[in-house]
Amino acid sequence: MKLKVAVPSNTIAGMMVPEAVELLEKEGFDVVMNRTGRRLDREETKEMLKDAFAVIAGTEKYDEELLRSCECLRLIQRFGVGYDNLDLKTIDELGIKVGITSNYNAVAEYALALILAMLRQLPAHDRIARSGRWNRLSQHELSDKTVAVLGFGRIGKRVAKLLSAFGCTILVCDKYLDKEEAERLGAVPCSFEEAVSGADIISLHMPGSPENVHIIDRTAISHMKEGAYIVNTGRGNLIDEEALYEALRDGKLAGAALDVFEREPLSADSPLLTLDNLIVSPHAAALTHEANYNGFMISARSVVRVRDGLDPEIPLLAR
Repeated sequence: MKLKVAVPSNTIAGMMVPEAVELLEKEGFDVVMNRTGRRLDREETKEMLKDAFAVIAGTEKYDEELLRSCECLRLIQRFGVGYDNLDLKTIDELGIKVGITSNYNAVAEYALALILAMLRQLPAHDRIARSGRWNRLSQHELSDKTVAVLGFGRIGKRVAKLLSAFGCTILVCDKYLDKEEAERLGAVPCSFEEAVSGADIISLHMPGSPENVHIIDRTAISHMKEGAYIVNTGRGNLIDEEALYEALRDGKLAGAALDVFEREPLSADSPLLTLDNLIVSPHAAALTHEANYNGFMISARSVVRVRDGLDPEIPLLAR
């Protein structure tokens, strides 16, 4: 009987590259994808996963009840790098391996693009030119700015490397800081308080774990420089959106760019959407052709590796 690889996310199933499916089928796996065109409900997800050897997972929740109903599951291959939807305690207890993919460059480039878009007022200039007007707005250059990179994993390290080309002073903050890499990049290790108070621009790359929920709140914002900028391509729950709205509305912060939100999709009546000094995007940072292709090939190879008694190609928390 063929081992089953389940893909319960309709979004991920719709993006899956043929080469990854071919690799898995050549290795003798049965690839079962959600082709409903919608998100599966809880019972449908359990039914798909109950006899699966591996799952290529999206952001659907893998809690204790679901995991214990998956008697054959040996690998959760996360299509991405976030793991706040995974019950790691139960996963460890059940001996299930977890792999992630390599989208760090795509997300890092997107964060840089958002930073530049804010500083150079690109969305506003686009609106002005389209309206037939020709007034030009004052802008800031990225060169020589101080940027706080909060979270120094794969994505944070890549952001720091990209920023170094602009001559930025880079402040880095991470609970498990790679001091050697920080030194190599010329980044300055510091505490959270030092980072948020010393930066012109704050870029978030932390997991959305319980201790990080609303780490950017009214108190944190009160310690930021007047006219600072915030970019979030990490997790939506890192920011207290009400506090951010107030800071942008009142001019405490000059601007923000958000690719992630506490609730997605962002409601059309969100007060955030009334702000001209905010850039929003639909959780799109990782969705490049290159990251998509590489992510699926990593996922397919990881399934084969685990079947053969090895670890996934990129195990979870391999920073």
